[in-house]
Amino acid sequence: MKIDGKLVGRELKALRIKNNLTAEEVCNNISVNRTSLYKYEKDASDIKYKTFEEMLNFYGINPAIFFKMLSEYIHTKEE
Repeated sequence: MKIDGKLVGRELKALRIKNNLTAEEVCNNISVNRTSLYKYEKDASDIKYKTFEEMLNFYGINPAIFFKMLSEYIHTKEE
């Protein structure tokens, strides 16, 4: 099983949209600028764990649950 940065980024963007948040709202509440946020939503390979954790906490998701969801998604796509 491989979890790549692009998949993580797509899921971060999906969480932001699901929570009806603009990029501006996210940036105003966590320590990231808009350019970085868009970069992470495209490919989260370079995201620092602290920033990643801040984003997930802001979206109301525990990091362990986030990766469990990704893992389940990957397993269903592989079948």
